[in-house]
Amino acid sequence: MIEALLDTWRIHDAINRSVLDEVPEEGLGAVPLLKNGQPGKGRSVARVYLHLYEVRLSFLRAAEKKAHLGGIPTFAKGATPTRTQIEMFLLGSGRAIASCLSEAAASNEAIHKRHPLVWLGYLICHESHHRGQILLALKQNGFAPSD
Repeated sequence: MIEALLDTWRIHDAINRSVLDEVPEEGLGAVPLLKNGQPGKGRSVARVYLHLYEVRLSFLRAAEKKAHLGGIPTFAKGATPTRTQIEMFLLGSGRAIASCLSEAAASNEAIHKRHPLVWLGYLICHESHHRGQILLALKQNGFAPSD
């Protein structure tokens, strides 16, 4: 059961990173467009990735799993990360989430008041929603990734 839980997380996390691999440098600044074709007030692709990271960290902090956060950077409010920073924090926070899931599942411990499987489900749903926003912003701005 624990390995299946971790495999599920790792597959999801790898999808986030593979989408990033398809984003050209100029695409990191893409934002979803309004119906009139003008840029909306939404987050840029880079800032959506930062949001995913910040939510991961907030859950780890709330679950008192701060030990899993060693060496993981924080960003100032309003900061826009570089591609290298996004790659680094996706890898680091992905490993921290996997470690937290593994530890909680092995001890049947709740994470943020939820069973580890329920928490994993929330993370995947939340991040998949934002991945859709990333893909929409890229497509609308002429940076559609390959199939």
